[in-house]
Amino acid sequence: MTANDHAFQLNSIQGISPLVQSYLETTNNEAMATYETLSPLAQSRALLYASQLDLSNFESVLSLGQDSQRALSQFADRMLAQVKQKDVTKIGQMLDSLMQTLDRVDPNALEPKKQSFFKKMFGKIGPTVKQTLTEFERISIQVERIGVQLERAQLQMIKDVEMLEELYSHNRGFFEELATAISAGQMKKQQIIEVELPAKVTSVQATKQPLAIQQLNDFAAQIERLDQRIYDLQVSQQVALQTAPQIRMIQQSNQTLAEKIEFSIVTLIPLWKNQLAMMLSMHMDHHYAKLEERLSRTNDRFTSPSFELQVSKFKETQHELQTAIKDVFALHTATEQEKQQLQDVAELKGHNNSD
Repeated sequence: MTANDHAFQLNSIQGISPLVQSYLETTNNEAMATYETLSPLAQSRALLYASQLDLSNFESVLSLGQDSQRALSQFADRMLAQVKQKDVTKIGQMLDSLMQTLDRVDPNALEPKKQSFFKKMFGKIGPTVKQTLTEFERISIQVERIGVQLERAQLQMIKDVEMLEELYSHNRGFFEELATAISAGQMKKQQIIEVELPAKVTSVQATKQPLAIQQLNDFAAQIERLDQRIYDLQVSQQVALQTAPQIRMIQQSNQTLAEKIEFSIVTLIPLWKNQLAMMLSMHMDHHYAKLEERLSRTNDRFTSPSFELQVSKFKETQHELQTAIKDVFALHTATEQEKQQLQDVAELKGHNNSD
């Protein structure tokens, strides 16, 4: 008996729900399409879930994939909590502080400057050599302290990358579990529409009893509840599917940021400090000169190629360090925006789940 035969004969029966007609005309090809994407173990579980489904039992339909949905909701909450508890602004503050500290270093301040008689009498007196050296040493200590703080932040990023990998693995598991539940629901629906529903329709057509008609309508409503349950599971599966690239995006951003911080901390900051120490050492060899004649003799040493070369190297290293920090700061800003977007999405998912 075809669907058209059912349609012709059902039109003559009063009180039949339109759902019965719509399900009789349904061609369900989704069940096998989803089933074939599952692993052999998941296929076995899907068949088991389908065999245990009882449409007359509301709790049986509601419990289909419920554990996976709840786990996914808890997973979203956990990911949101991880994003919230990361005070990413601290890294930005450290980078900004490091840039401001480096801006205070002027190698030209170590060069000897002759003052005219009128500048000595009326002009401002510049910092002494000792004050300059003390300031440079203080700046060097501040840079080292900020470098240590950045190194700790880098270690936390590496831990975050590992945590995100764990979250990604859990999310993939949720996706597969939801696919298994969806396949079970679709197979149950196909079996009902192709076998059980036509049999009940045939029974109603034979008896045309009001109670049998109501029972058929109830059965169609049960199929509709199963349909809704499958749809809910598909929505949850889409959440898991969309979460995967979000996790990878944050993970890759953390990895890149950690690599750039590694370059700044391990390579540039020690090089900058070493060259600064050498430059200060060369300067301290001469700043004890007391007589103007001796100072005049040593001025050639201040402007000698070796000292100029050292200053030039230091300037290049400082510029490279400042450029690297700017790159890290730009990447950090982009990462912070990505994490804020992830937080917004996670909060929206949490709000939808609560609804």
